[in-house]
Amino acid sequence: MRLKEALFCYAREIGIDLMGITGAEAFPAARQTLADRRRQGLYAPFAPRDLVRACDPALSLPGARSIIAVGLGYYQGKLSPPPGHRGKLARIAWGEDYHRVVGAKLTLLQDFLQREVPGSRNLAFVDTGPLLDKEVARRAGLGWFGKNTLLLTRLGSWVVLGGILTTIELPPTSPQGKDCGACDLCLRACPTGALLAPGVLDPDRCLSCLTQQKGFFPLELRRALGLRLYGCDTCQEVCPHNRHAPVTSEPAFFPRGQEHRPQLAELLVMNNREFKGAFGASAAGWRGRTVLQRNALLAVGNLGEPDFLPLLKNCLQDSRPIIRGHGAWALGRLGGRRAREALERALAGEGDPQVQREIRLALAGNI
Repeated sequence: MRLKEALFCYAREIGIDLMGITGAEAFPAARQTLADRRRQGLYAPFAPRDLVRACDPALSLPGARSIIAVGLGYYQGKLSPPPGHRGKLARIAWGEDYHRVVGAKLTLLQDFLQREVPGSRNLAFVDTGPLLDKEVARRAGLGWFGKNTLLLTRLGSWVVLGGILTTIELPPTSPQGKDCGACDLCLRACPTGALLAPGVLDPDRCLSCLTQQKGFFPLELRRALGLRLYGCDTCQEVCPHNRHAPVTSEPAFFPRGQEHRPQLAELLVMNNREFKGAFGASAAGWRGRTVLQRNALLAVGNLGEPDFLPLLKNCLQDSRPIIRGHGAWALGRLGGRRAREALERALAGEGDPQVQREIRLALAGNI
């Protein structure tokens, strides 16, 4: 018990907001739920490929006895939108990449455990690790699952998670027996109806998932994307448990300037070096330049600002089919004689079948 108290005290000292402990037993119920989702075609693209490993901690660390779950609040409060034609990043990507922020604190916790229990073995993980971070956090008592599939805590759902699998046996904390009751605001607010039922998400309609996937963006969901470049916060913004979320005390989660609302024109002309400089330290940068520029073209189309016409015409000459195709869609949304002429010229010299289809759809107004 002394070690547990010392661990919790040290966690507070290094800026960890939430902590709980659970045993290292397997997660059979979670494994069954995920297997069912996979059979139903509702398995998220970024969920673990290996369900057996993800749901059995002993496979990642033989001899494991406990899992320490941690959470950091990242809510930055209300920031005034900067002027100009800008896209939107989800709050998770406003500051430094949370993998680095949480990972650094987990390293400090690992060092603490090694000092306190020499010879112990510890494995840290964030959401790219082998274990189910949300399920670990739920079982450790950090919160409960909301109807939007996110973990709801005393800080709301603006929380990033991580954990440490350890061979040290620690007294567990109790799970919370809460739920959302009759509230279904998140289900009703989802822009694409991706929340099919309480706790059931269709990743093929979830804008947060789609902004991170490669390839052509689903045509029927492009208008719903609005100005989003990475992620979607809608279901969190309407959640009553977030109405009084405390502002984070972690400086790394705040934007350095206006980077949380990128200038669309600047983003669209960035080369790889410039993109890494602007987004390399953010969670939004992991998918690379092409995906965010694709999303920016959709934002430009949804914005409908004629000033973007010259830039969009240049996109039709880009070497990447994804950029040419989505540039054609944006031109079709702008409309007008000059946009049509640019599309007709591009179609005459276009060799990619999918881009040809995008141009024809734009010319026909089927967007």
